[in-house]
Amino acid sequence: MTKLLKDSGLELSQLAVEELDRLAAYQGESKKSIAKAIGMGRPTVSAKLNGRKRITLDEFISMAQAINVNPVDVLAHALADREVRDE
Repeated sequence: MTKLLKDSGLELSQLAVEELDRLAAYQGESKKSIAKAIGMGRPTVSAKLNGRKRITLDEFISMAQAINVNPVDVLAHALADREVRDE
């Protein structure tokens, strides 16, 4: 059961980061502008949004705020995407 929860949580976090990256691109926000807004290097932001580096909850929230989206809405979209994929 624990492994299932871990796998499920990992999948959800990946979907949430993918959704955040999609929203940033849709709004025309560059990784450079996000990095500047949150005080992080552009290569690090890029690695986190591309799934090459782990992202903390605080970083996720900061990035969402930097592109003017509600982090809860991003998670809701990720949950909806996961439900569609599971069907």
